[in-house]
Amino acid sequence: MTAAIKKQVLLICLLGLLSLTTDLAAGIMIRPGFKLGGGVSSNFGQDTYQQQWQPSLQAGVFVELALGNRLAAQAELNFVRKGSVYRLDSDGLEYVERYLFDYLELPVLVKYYFASIKKLQFYVYAGPSVALNLKARLRVTFDDLEETVVVDNLQGTDLLLNGGAGAAMNLKPGSLFLEVRYSHGLKSVATEPEADIRNKSLLLLAGFKF
Repeated sequence: MTAAIKKQVLLICLLGLLSLTTDLAAGIMIRPGFKLGGGVSSNFGQDTYQQQWQPSLQAGVFVELALGNRLAAQAELNFVRKGSVYRLDSDGLEYVERYLFDYLELPVLVKYYFASIKKLQFYVYAGPSVALNLKARLRVTFDDLEETVVVDNLQGTDLLLNGGAGAAMNLKPGSLFLEVRYSHGLKSVATEPEADIRNKSLLLLAGFKF
């Protein structure tokens, strides 16, 4: 997928979120916000070998639509860095292969607020997300030497299932929240038809909802 097409997709997503906020503001309670955080990610599947967790990060914006007292829908637009790491020690030297995958991710989530204690609200959520591959590279380190190459056998999109839980503290005029999220790849990201390489991540996210 070319850089021009990726920019067009990003622009369409931003305009879509803006249009959604404008059109529905009169009839539905809409609460925009932002979130950021980090955690770990890795690759799994039949064609991965001893892949380990590596640091991951996420930053983005969202719009929450209240569907009732306890139910809400949420659309997000996030930048997510994922990947995995492979390490091999040989005669006192360490060989490291680190995959770095940058995605623009668009989750659509359903949230359920199941309990509240004074200013705190507790919730769970789940839903799918589509991820657009922005950049993929492999960083190899061996004996104090480092080289980074572009990974060109990665598909342009990914499909994941997300689930998590969190707690929000009601403030005026918004709320501060902290949540944990697990994302599980539903399809292989490799371009080879028979290959099975998928993404997964576990993140701790904090943010503010207006």
